[in-house]
Amino acid sequence: MTTPADISVQIVVPNDTNNNPPLLSAERRITPSWTVSQLKSKLEPVTGIPASFQTLRTRGRGGRIGDPSSSSPGWVTLSDDSSLVGDPAYGLVRGSEIEILDGRPAAARQQFDFSDLAAVEKYQMPASQYEKLEDSVLAWKRRAKLGRFDPDQKSPAELAEERTRVDTEAVASRGITAGQRCRVGEDDARRGTVRFVGAIEGLGGAREAGCVWVGVELDEPVGRNDGSVLVEVTISNDDDDDDDDDETKGKKKEKTTKKVKVFECGAKFGVFARPEKVEVGEQYAPLGLDEDMEEV
Repeated sequence: MTTPADISVQIVVPNDTNNNPPLLSAERRITPSWTVSQLKSKLEPVTGIPASFQTLRTRGRGGRIGDPSSSSPGWVTLSDDSSLVGDPAYGLVRGSEIEILDGRPAAARQQFDFSDLAAVEKYQMPASQYEKLEDSVLAWKRRAKLGRFDPDQKSPAELAEERTRVDTEAVASRGITAGQRCRVGEDDARRGTVRFVGAIEGLGGAREAGCVWVGVELDEPVGRNDGSVLVEVTISNDDDDDDDDDETKGKKKEKTTKKVKVFECGAKFGVFARPEKVEVGEQYAPLGLDEDMEEV
Protein backbone atom coordinates (compact mmCIF):
# COMPACT_ATOMS: atom_id res chain seq x y z
CA MET A 1 0.00 0.00 0.00
CA THR A 2 1.42 3.39 -0.99
CA THR A 3 0.67 6.81 0.46
CA PRO A 4 -0.55 9.37 -2.10
CA ALA A 5 2.04 12.04 -2.80
CA ASP A 6 1.38 15.62 -1.76
CA ILE A 7 0.19 17.99 -4.47
CA SER A 8 0.68 21.73 -4.85
CA VAL A 9 -2.49 23.80 -5.17
CA GLN A 10 -3.33 27.49 -5.20
CA ILE A 11 -5.20 28.70 -2.10
CA VAL A 12 -7.34 31.78 -2.77
CA VAL A 13 -9.45 33.94 -0.46
CA PRO A 14 -11.53 36.17 -2.75
CA ASN A 15 -12.16 39.83 -2.05
CA ASP A 16 -15.89 40.44 -2.45
CA THR A 17 -15.62 44.24 -2.37
CA ASN A 18 -15.30 46.30 -5.55
CA ASN A 19 -13.69 43.48 -7.53
CA ASN A 20 -10.42 44.04 -5.74
CA PRO A 21 -7.54 41.53 -5.95
CA PRO A 22 -7.84 38.45 -3.70
CA LEU A 23 -7.19 38.92 -0.01
CA LEU A 24 -4.90 35.91 -0.20
CA SER A 25 -3.42 33.93 -3.06
CA ALA A 26 -0.67 31.49 -2.15
CA GLU A 27 0.64 28.10 -3.19
CA ARG A 28 0.38 25.32 -0.59
CA ARG A 29 1.04 21.59 -0.53
CA ILE A 30 -1.84 19.36 0.58
CA THR A 31 -2.05 15.63 1.27
CA PRO A 32 -4.79 13.73 -0.61
CA SER A 33 -5.38 11.44 2.42
CA TRP A 34 -6.57 14.39 4.53
CA THR A 35 -10.27 14.76 5.09
CA VAL A 36 -11.96 17.98 4.06
CA SER A 37 -12.40 18.74 7.77
CA GLN A 38 -8.65 18.36 8.35
CA LEU A 39 -7.90 20.60 5.38
CA LYS A 40 -10.17 23.32 6.76
CA SER A 41 -8.40 23.14 10.13
CA LYS A 42 -5.02 23.51 8.44
CA LEU A 43 -6.26 26.46 6.39
CA GLU A 44 -7.62 28.34 9.40
CA PRO A 45 -4.25 29.78 10.55
CA VAL A 46 -3.39 30.56 6.91
CA THR A 47 -6.59 32.42 6.06
CA GLY A 48 -7.83 33.58 9.46
CA ILE A 49 -11.25 32.11 8.69
CA PRO A 50 -12.59 29.66 11.34
CA ALA A 51 -12.94 26.15 9.93
CA SER A 52 -16.65 26.05 10.75
CA PHE A 53 -17.28 29.10 8.51
CA GLN A 54 -15.22 27.92 5.56
CA THR A 55 -16.78 26.80 2.30
CA LEU A 56 -14.24 25.18 -0.02
CA ARG A 57 -14.69 24.87 -3.72
CA THR A 58 -12.26 23.86 -6.42
CA ARG A 59 -11.73 23.77 -10.12
CA GLY A 60 -8.97 22.32 -12.23
CA ARG A 61 -6.70 24.13 -14.66
CA GLY A 62 -8.90 23.18 -17.65
CA GLY A 63 -12.66 23.19 -18.12
CA ARG A 64 -15.44 22.04 -15.85
CA ILE A 65 -14.36 19.15 -13.64
CA GLY A 66 -15.73 15.96 -15.08
CA ASP A 67 -16.38 17.68 -18.40
CA PRO A 68 -13.01 18.44 -20.07
CA SER A 69 -14.76 19.73 -23.21
CA SER A 70 -16.47 22.59 -21.35
CA SER A 71 -15.14 26.06 -22.25
CA SER A 72 -16.32 27.77 -19.00
CA PRO A 73 -14.53 26.48 -15.90
CA GLY A 74 -16.91 25.29 -13.19
CA TRP A 75 -16.69 24.93 -9.44
CA VAL A 76 -17.10 21.80 -7.33
CA THR A 77 -17.83 22.31 -3.64
CA LEU A 78 -16.03 20.17 -1.08
CA SER A 79 -19.24 19.82 0.90
CA ASP A 80 -18.66 16.53 2.74
CA ASP A 81 -16.30 17.21 5.66
CA SER A 82 -15.65 13.50 6.14
CA SER A 83 -14.63 12.87 2.51
CA LEU A 84 -11.00 12.69 1.48
CA VAL A 85 -9.37 15.60 -0.27
CA GLY A 86 -8.06 13.17 -2.86
CA ASP A 87 -11.56 11.91 -3.76
CA PRO A 88 -11.71 11.65 -7.58
CA ALA A 89 -14.98 13.59 -7.46
CA TYR A 90 -13.01 16.70 -6.57
CA GLY A 91 -10.42 16.15 -9.29
CA LEU A 92 -7.62 17.90 -7.46
CA VAL A 93 -4.36 17.86 -9.40
CA ARG A 94 -1.17 19.86 -9.30
CA GLY A 95 -2.01 23.48 -10.02
CA SER A 96 -5.68 23.23 -9.06
CA GLU A 97 -7.27 26.20 -7.31
CA ILE A 98 -9.06 25.94 -3.99
CA GLU A 99 -11.17 28.95 -3.12
CA ILE A 100 -12.18 29.57 0.50
CA LEU A 101 -15.43 31.46 0.99
CA ASP A 102 -15.95 33.19 4.33
CA GLY A 103 -19.41 32.36 5.76
CA ARG A 104 -19.25 34.87 8.59
CA PRO A 105 -21.33 38.07 8.56
CA ALA A 106 -19.50 40.95 6.91
CA ALA A 107 -19.23 42.80 10.23
CA ALA A 108 -17.42 39.85 11.80
CA ARG A 109 -14.79 39.55 9.11
CA GLN A 110 -11.33 41.04 9.26
CA GLN A 111 -10.83 42.39 5.76
CA PHE A 112 -7.04 42.29 5.58
CA ASP A 113 -5.49 42.98 2.20
CA PHE A 114 -2.46 40.70 2.33
CA SER A 115 -1.14 42.20 -0.91
CA ASP A 116 -0.80 45.63 0.75
CA LEU A 117 2.54 45.32 2.55
CA ALA A 118 2.20 48.78 4.07
CA ALA A 119 -0.83 47.58 6.06
CA VAL A 120 0.99 44.57 7.51
CA GLU A 121 2.64 45.03 10.87
CA LYS A 122 6.36 44.40 10.55
CA TYR A 123 8.33 42.43 13.09
CA GLN A 124 11.50 44.11 14.27
CA MET A 125 13.89 42.07 16.35
CA PRO A 126 15.19 43.89 19.43
CA ALA A 127 18.80 45.02 19.02
CA SER A 128 19.86 43.14 22.17
CA GLN A 129 18.51 39.87 20.73
CA TYR A 130 19.99 40.49 17.28
CA GLU A 131 23.45 41.06 18.73
CA LYS A 132 23.36 37.58 20.29
CA LEU A 133 22.84 35.80 16.95
CA GLU A 134 25.84 33.98 15.51
CA ASP A 135 24.55 33.67 11.92
CA SER A 136 23.80 37.36 11.27
CA VAL A 137 25.60 40.00 9.21
CA LEU A 138 26.54 41.71 12.46
CA ALA A 139 28.19 38.51 13.73
CA TRP A 140 30.07 38.15 10.44
CA LYS A 141 31.35 41.74 10.73
CA ARG A 142 32.41 41.05 14.30
CA ARG A 143 34.40 37.96 13.29
CA ALA A 144 35.94 39.74 10.28
CA LYS A 145 36.69 42.84 12.39
CA LEU A 146 34.88 45.13 9.97
CA GLY A 147 33.07 48.41 10.53
CA ARG A 148 32.86 49.38 14.19
CA PHE A 149 34.61 46.14 15.13
CA ASP A 150 37.80 47.18 13.32
CA PRO A 151 40.35 47.91 16.07
CA ASP A 152 42.11 50.34 13.72
CA GLN A 153 38.96 52.28 12.84
CA LYS A 154 39.20 55.97 13.69
CA SER A 155 36.68 57.66 15.92
CA PRO A 156 34.41 60.43 14.50
CA ALA A 157 36.55 63.00 16.33
CA GLU A 158 39.73 61.58 14.80
CA LEU A 159 38.18 61.58 11.31
CA ALA A 160 37.06 65.20 11.72
CA GLU A 161 40.55 66.19 12.87
CA GLU A 162 42.08 64.46 9.84
CA ARG A 163 39.70 66.25 7.44
CA THR A 164 40.64 69.59 8.99
CA ARG A 165 44.35 68.85 8.61
CA VAL A 166 44.06 67.74 4.97
CA ASP A 167 41.87 70.71 3.98
CA THR A 168 44.05 73.23 5.83
CA GLU A 169 47.09 71.93 3.95
CA ALA A 170 45.18 72.23 0.65
CA VAL A 171 44.20 75.84 1.43
CA ALA A 172 47.82 76.71 2.24
CA SER A 173 49.32 74.96 -0.78
CA ARG A 174 46.85 76.66 -3.14
CA GLY A 175 47.27 80.04 -1.44
CA ILE A 176 43.54 80.54 -0.96
CA THR A 177 42.62 83.65 1.06
CA ALA A 178 39.57 85.90 1.23
CA GLY A 179 39.45 88.64 -1.39
CA GLN A 180 41.29 86.72 -4.15
CA ARG A 181 39.96 86.16 -7.63
CA CYS A 182 39.24 82.51 -8.35
CA ARG A 183 37.65 79.86 -10.52
CA VAL A 184 35.53 76.98 -9.17
CA GLY A 185 35.61 73.46 -10.58
CA GLU A 186 37.79 74.39 -13.60
CA ASP A 187 34.72 76.13 -15.04
CA ASP A 188 35.37 79.59 -16.51
CA ALA A 189 31.68 80.35 -16.22
CA ARG A 190 32.10 80.11 -12.45
CA ARG A 191 34.64 82.83 -11.82
CA GLY A 192 34.36 85.03 -8.78
CA THR A 193 35.89 86.32 -5.56
CA VAL A 194 36.72 84.33 -2.43
CA ARG A 195 34.60 85.68 0.44
CA PHE A 196 35.06 83.02 3.11
CA VAL A 197 37.57 80.32 4.10
CA GLY A 198 36.97 78.14 7.12
CA ALA A 199 34.92 75.44 8.82
CA ILE A 200 31.12 75.65 8.99
CA GLU A 201 29.82 73.58 11.88
CA GLY A 202 26.96 71.29 10.85
CA LEU A 203 27.39 71.66 7.08
CA GLY A 204 27.38 68.22 5.51
CA GLY A 205 26.49 66.50 8.79
CA ALA A 206 28.73 64.00 10.53
CA ARG A 207 30.21 62.76 7.25
CA GLU A 208 31.83 66.14 6.58
CA ALA A 209 32.56 67.25 10.13
CA GLY A 210 35.84 69.18 10.28
CA CYS A 211 35.88 70.08 6.59
CA VAL A 212 37.17 73.48 5.51
CA TRP A 213 34.94 75.30 3.00
CA VAL A 214 35.66 78.07 0.53
CA GLY A 215 32.78 80.49 -0.01
CA VAL A 216 32.81 82.25 -3.36
CA GLU A 217 30.76 85.15 -4.69
CA LEU A 218 30.44 84.40 -8.40
CA ASP A 219 30.44 87.00 -11.16
CA GLU A 220 27.27 85.53 -12.68
CA PRO A 221 24.14 84.02 -11.04
CA VAL A 222 25.19 80.43 -11.71
CA GLY A 223 25.64 79.48 -8.06
CA ARG A 224 23.51 77.67 -5.50
CA ASN A 225 22.74 80.22 -2.79
CA ASP A 226 23.04 83.77 -1.50
CA GLY A 227 25.94 83.07 0.81
CA SER A 228 23.71 81.10 3.18
CA VAL A 229 23.79 77.38 3.95
CA LEU A 230 21.60 74.88 5.76
CA VAL A 231 23.43 73.28 8.66
CA GLU A 232 22.45 70.32 10.80
CA VAL A 233 21.78 71.06 14.46
CA THR A 234 20.63 69.00 17.42
CA ILE A 235 17.90 70.45 19.59
CA SER A 236 16.62 69.28 22.97
CA ASN A 237 12.89 68.90 23.52
CA ASP A 238 12.72 69.24 27.27
CA ASP A 239 9.58 67.75 28.75
CA ASP A 240 8.39 69.87 31.66
CA ASP A 241 5.78 67.33 32.77
CA ASP A 242 5.94 67.04 36.54
CA ASP A 243 5.48 63.27 36.29
CA ASP A 244 8.84 62.85 34.54
CA ASP A 245 11.80 61.95 36.69
CA ASP A 246 15.08 63.84 36.58
CA GLU A 247 16.80 61.18 34.44
CA THR A 248 14.45 61.63 31.46
CA LYS A 249 14.31 65.43 31.51
CA GLY A 250 16.44 67.14 28.86
CA LYS A 251 17.30 63.89 27.06
CA LYS A 252 14.77 64.07 24.25
CA LYS A 253 16.82 65.30 21.30
CA GLU A 254 16.25 65.45 17.58
CA LYS A 255 18.17 66.66 14.56
CA THR A 256 16.95 69.51 12.39
CA THR A 257 18.40 72.13 10.06
CA LYS A 258 18.72 75.88 10.21
CA LYS A 259 19.85 78.53 7.74
CA VAL A 260 23.14 80.29 8.47
CA LYS A 261 24.37 83.39 6.66
CA VAL A 262 28.11 83.08 5.99
CA PHE A 263 28.74 86.02 3.63
CA GLU A 264 26.68 88.55 1.70
CA CYS A 265 25.89 88.19 -1.99
CA GLY A 266 22.92 88.11 -4.34
CA ALA A 267 20.68 85.12 -4.89
CA LYS A 268 22.35 82.39 -6.98
CA PHE A 269 25.68 84.24 -6.81
CA GLY A 270 27.01 82.17 -3.89
CA VAL A 271 28.68 78.77 -3.85
CA PHE A 272 30.64 76.76 -1.30
CA ALA A 273 33.36 74.37 -2.48
CA ARG A 274 36.14 72.25 -1.05
CA PRO A 275 39.67 73.70 -1.37
CA GLU A 276 40.74 71.23 -4.07
CA LYS A 277 37.97 72.60 -6.34
CA VAL A 278 39.14 76.23 -6.13
CA GLU A 279 41.93 77.88 -8.16
CA VAL A 280 43.04 81.42 -7.31
CA GLY A 281 44.94 84.03 -9.31
CA GLU A 282 44.61 87.33 -11.18
CA GLN A 283 44.15 85.38 -14.41
CA TYR A 284 40.57 84.69 -13.28
CA ALA A 285 39.43 88.26 -13.80
CA PRO A 286 35.77 88.82 -14.76
CA LEU A 287 35.00 87.70 -18.28
CA GLY A 288 34.12 90.48 -20.76
CA LEU A 289 33.94 91.22 -24.47
CA ASP A 290 37.24 91.40 -26.31
CA GLU A 291 37.97 95.07 -27.01
CA ASP A 292 39.16 94.16 -30.52
CA MET A 293 35.98 92.22 -31.32
CA GLU A 294 33.88 93.94 -33.95
CA GLU A 295 30.37 94.90 -32.92
CA VAL A 296 27.74 92.63 -34.39
